[in-house]
Amino acid sequence: MLLVILSLASVVTFLNLSDTKRERPVLHWVTTAETIRDGQLELFQQWLKKHDYPEMEIRMDIRARKKADVKNIVQGVSGVAGDLLDCFNGELLQYQSVGMLEDVTEVAKEMGFEGIKTYSSFRSSMEVNGRQYGFPRNAGPIFLWVNVEAFERVGLPIPPDVWNFEEFEQVGKAYVEAYHVSGERQRFYFVRSLGGSGRATIARSLGVDIFNETMTRSNYDTAVFRDVFKMNYRWIHEVRIVPTLVDAEALTGNSSSLNRTMSYLFAQGNFGMLPGARPGLMSFREVGPWKLSVSEYPNGGFRNTYSNGGIVGVYTESKHKELAYYFLKFLASEEFNHQIIENGDGLPPIPEYTETEAYLYPRDYPNEWNLHGRIREIETEIGIAFSFSPFISRSEDARKEKDAFDKFVANRLSAEEALAVAAKMVNASIERKAYESEEGRLYYEKLLRDQEMIENLRKEGKPVPLELITNPFYRRYYVEMGWAALAEKDKSL
Repeated sequence: MLLVILSLASVVTFLNLSDTKRERPVLHWVTTAETIRDGQLELFQQWLKKHDYPEMEIRMDIRARKKADVKNIVQGVSGVAGDLLDCFNGELLQYQSVGMLEDVTEVAKEMGFEGIKTYSSFRSSMEVNGRQYGFPRNAGPIFLWVNVEAFERVGLPIPPDVWNFEEFEQVGKAYVEAYHVSGERQRFYFVRSLGGSGRATIARSLGVDIFNETMTRSNYDTAVFRDVFKMNYRWIHEVRIVPTLVDAEALTGNSSSLNRTMSYLFAQGNFGMLPGARPGLMSFREVGPWKLSVSEYPNGGFRNTYSNGGIVGVYTESKHKELAYYFLKFLASEEFNHQIIENGDGLPPIPEYTETEAYLYPRDYPNEWNLHGRIREIETEIGIAFSFSPFISRSEDARKEKDAFDKFVANRLSAEEALAVAAKMVNASIERKAYESEEGRLYYEKLLRDQEMIENLRKEGKPVPLELITNPFYRRYYVEMGWAALAEKDKSL
């Protein structure tokens, strides 16, 4: 009998010890390698404990910066993706289209991370057909950083907050002339490059986006994009305020290190301005410059900028979906938003935190007190989401545009020829993707009918029902131009 009692006692002790030592559930977050991630995960643990939420551990699966969308889709459809997935530049739409992302619309309302809590300009990036598939971990507009110190060294006024193309060129010429030493190779430029996003922002300021209203056709082969290409060519080859790729590489002696040294070159004044967003502060706080301002991209009449950021979604095949939702709730928490404010990694996901003293006047960085309110204004006044067509990835479309621009700037093709090729290739990709499935074909053909209706109404001078337009730029543009017929739910736009 004693042996039986001892045996039972051993079993009970073993079970109790096993329960004590049992590991917490482990979730994997597929994200980029950033120094702030460890701090975010530590804060998440503190937040869970503070609110007595379920225990869990988040481990990072570091994603590559190139072609990560392809790798993630392959893993996702194979059933082996991470529990939490970072989505950038239209990846959310890609992942959702193959069934990788959980629809969190209802749980978001229950747990307090519904889309209405974040920036209006950003919601279309995390919603598909009115359903929510994630929540942002940061957000914010793109703009031009200005090295105030570099302008002051040569006695030039700081560039204006808002300017047109002529003003941009005039200020750029004055900057380059002030730094140029006669007889020496040019080493100072106004800006490294405006990039594809900058060119698209300029085109939007002239009323044309990269896709049409229903995102079923490319707009690259239009007079506006040809003019934008030619204007950039003038800035590069004629007035020399933007360097060629060869010129930029000469500043480092190694093209592969160009991106890593960009902040240093900007701090030294080799570039008076640098395209970017609020996360640039994480670098500037280490290497300078210490005196900064921000300017919008030059515009042709319609002020705008891209609003962008990282979105975290939940993998549909995750074994811990109920736990993963807590991480999205954490992204909407006061604790996480304040950490984003402190480390400078974009705007906090919840706009109300940009009205706080901590955001506007960071205690440790009084040199930045002129910046944060202005960045918030750019987001709220002119921020518009990227245009993500359901029939082509943003990365593929961007590659086509960049290839066209590079060939044009290198004098290999005319602007007309280069953009015609880009538009043809993009349209072919759109059609190919649309007809891969019956569901895709039906949706594509429905959008084509909507596009025809939009064009007919515009020709007749009649208002266009806003529900026909899926492109976020044209939804805003039609409203501001007075071309849209608004339903009751749209009157807040």
